[in-house]
Amino acid sequence: MELNEIKDLILKAKESNATTLDLSSKRLILLPPEIAELKNLTTLDISGNQLTSMPPEIAELKNLITLNIFSNHLTSLPPEITELKNLITLNISSNRLTSLPSEIAELKNLTTLNISSNELTSLPSEITELKNLTILNISSNQLTSLPLGIAELKNLNTLDISWNQLISLPLGIAELKNLITLNMAWNQLTSLPPGITKLKNLTTLYMFWNQLTSLPPEITELKNLIKLDISRNELTSLPPEITELKNLTRLDISRNKLTSLPPEITELKNLTTLILSDNQLTSLPPEILELGIDIEWESNSAEKGIFLEGNPLENPPIEIVKQGREAVINYFKSLEGEKKPLNEVKVLLVGDGEAGKTSLLKRLLGEGFDGNEHQTQGINIKKWGFKDKNKEIKVNFWDFGGQEIMHATHQFFLSKRSLYILVLDSRRDEKAEYWLKHIKSFGGDSPVLVALNKIDENPSFELNRKFLQEKYPSIKGFFRISCKEDRGIEGFSRKLKKELLKVEHMQIEWAKSWFEVKTKLEKMSCNFITYEEYRNICLEENVSDKSSQNTLVDFLNNLGVIVHFKDISLLDTHVLEPKWITEGVYKIINSEILAKKKGVLRLSMLDEILEQKKEGDYYYPPERYGYIINLMKKFELCYSIDEETVLLPDLLAVPEPNFDFDSNESLKFFIEYDFLPRSIMPRFIVKMHRDIEDDLQWRTGVVLKNKQFNSCAVIRSDNEAKRIYINVNGGQKRDYFSSILFNLREINRSFEKLKAIEKIPLPDEPEIAVSYEHLVNLEEMGIDLFVPEGSKKKYRVSDLLGTVNNLSKQEELLEEILNILKKNNEDEKLEEIFKFLKKIADESDNEGTLAKKLNTVIMLKPSVAGCGVDFNEAINLFFKRKRQKS
Repeated sequence: MELNEIKDLILKAKESNATTLDLSSKRLILLPPEIAELKNLTTLDISGNQLTSMPPEIAELKNLITLNIFSNHLTSLPPEITELKNLITLNISSNRLTSLPSEIAELKNLTTLNISSNELTSLPSEITELKNLTILNISSNQLTSLPLGIAELKNLNTLDISWNQLISLPLGIAELKNLITLNMAWNQLTSLPPGITKLKNLTTLYMFWNQLTSLPPEITELKNLIKLDISRNELTSLPPEITELKNLTRLDISRNKLTSLPPEITELKNLTTLILSDNQLTSLPPEILELGIDIEWESNSAEKGIFLEGNPLENPPIEIVKQGREAVINYFKSLEGEKKPLNEVKVLLVGDGEAGKTSLLKRLLGEGFDGNEHQTQGINIKKWGFKDKNKEIKVNFWDFGGQEIMHATHQFFLSKRSLYILVLDSRRDEKAEYWLKHIKSFGGDSPVLVALNKIDENPSFELNRKFLQEKYPSIKGFFRISCKEDRGIEGFSRKLKKELLKVEHMQIEWAKSWFEVKTKLEKMSCNFITYEEYRNICLEENVSDKSSQNTLVDFLNNLGVIVHFKDISLLDTHVLEPKWITEGVYKIINSEILAKKKGVLRLSMLDEILEQKKEGDYYYPPERYGYIINLMKKFELCYSIDEETVLLPDLLAVPEPNFDFDSNESLKFFIEYDFLPRSIMPRFIVKMHRDIEDDLQWRTGVVLKNKQFNSCAVIRSDNEAKRIYINVNGGQKRDYFSSILFNLREINRSFEKLKAIEKIPLPDEPEIAVSYEHLVNLEEMGIDLFVPEGSKKKYRVSDLLGTVNNLSKQEELLEEILNILKKNNEDEKLEEIFKFLKKIADESDNEGTLAKKLNTVIMLKPSVAGCGVDFNEAINLFFKRKRQKS
């Protein structure tokens, strides 16, 4: 706003004898001296501007009671401010103050002083003369100590000293007997001042993000506490006496090192929120149910309940906790009878074809070496057992075929809570990191043993062990072995047994009835059963509640006993013989017929592809073809062209076809991966298949066209460079780009810890690219001009970001829609969408323009449009209500 406009506002305020003047967020650089003419002002708000100083005339505003100067660029306060003797509230937060004048003590009537988010390293001792202060906020500065005389501020009821560098607190803080809220978070405190227990009126105490290793039992003297946050410290236990804080409604002890909870915690009957996330809890006391509140795994916006995400829970298991309170009740109930630990684990052998995975497995099982061992097609599954003290440990080995075309199907079966054996061939330049990233993407932090096989043929082969172990901490050891000469196998076997005993769910306890169901399933000779058959077996063994049945089937899937997926189209089939489904999928993927057809599969071809051609082949009844195809669709291995035809992008032709595309004016973007899973591009083609133009798709790329956005795009994968390139042209190219990037991000997120850096090439130096995230960070910091690494000239952040959409807002809106669609009640969905439309609508919108806005957001994820909700009905309802109100 121009200075003359500000003067006009001041003149109008003078003419009307205004007592309040709001000049916030007017882009002010100077406050005109005419401000002194507003003698009647009691409230002045000049926050959110660009002021670097205050005019001395401010001292003339003798009647000011409230002065807000926060979020400016002040480096000091004018001495004249101390003339404002009637000030009650002064907010000078979020400036650049490095000190406070000692004269501030002259503002004797101040009750609220906010000097947070500045650059203060100390406070003047005179601040303790402000005897009437009730609220003092000095958070987010660089204070290393507080004035010793702080005890003089007897009237304080709120004190915020968070986000500083305090290593201790003065004893005088214990004399602030009227404190109701005390925030000491984000400091470097290792202990609490002994007198803190004198603060009997405290209702809210925040101590999170310090270095506390214990809580003094005396904390229980703070009987009026309602909220206590001691998260992000170094606590290993809670004093049982904490149960004396009977008025607590919210207790946050997340991100500590707790290994157990005192059963007495259930005496806190008023608790509505108990946050235990990210500790080291392996079990919960059954008494925790007595609190009568919901049990949740992930936190939610309502934040009411017991939250447990990030704990290695075994009793109850994580799978039970994720189902909520009722499932936990049923689990504890099932353990009231006979029970025993699971003691069973799944081990997955991965690596390139002919690395020796099958040979290693045979050696571990005591079988001989076969120099003519055939390469594994699909998966071999073997059972093994060993004794540890009095325990019988059962192991299910899954030996994966290493052919590259099959890597995409590993996602069916690679799981967490397992152990991985990576077998490398010492004769080759092995892709150790490729496989380690592959394991991390699907198996998370599961332990990994690395076997360097065939050292008899290449004794000098070695890996950079220290480098790999630091980069992949899940590696539990490297082993040089020769399956042919039986060298190193015994040591490997010893280490394997030792690590198997540490796998997360080994000690999970199951009720006897669960084991009975498992035994019955293992004894069945059929390849699959229906959901109803599984349910009946559970009922026969008194596993009657649905949550236990669901949890048990999840466990059996993780253990490799059965294969089961929760999707509606797959729900009715429980595969008892995992090889039945793997060989079915592999037969299709490796079919010569399909290879000749470039991945175009007519469903009528399945009779020939899945035919039993030799003894030992599995039988695939035609009524189960749909299950196999739906499973492949679930993992985005194929998509439907029509009702009778699907296409597998992984089998498309390799050469890129000829097509016209003007790349000169196109929006350019690429994603750089540390590990580019082979399946990403085929999955993307599956997701976007409705937009494929004139069947222009090949194994590593696709041409897209979208009429709604009036745009077209070329997306290419460069597997050697580990990049995916995006080029988009057209009328709404940035909106269409948003849709493309959203779908790629969704695929990327489906991999555990996949590193994908999004980059924007410089328009006139395309060989240089800048991280999209870095540009967003620069924008948030207020930096516009910068020199990208590798360039010698300056670029504007706003110009580079302007070449693509700032996706955060659209993605935020889409997430909101997706959350609405999760609701079960259709009327509730309609009402929530109505509220959403209210948020995005402008006064000038009509049915057509609002529908276009909604479509722009929805097109980020095209499948939302087919979710069963009538968005047009919601838009009509919106305008109908709007007309009624007017």
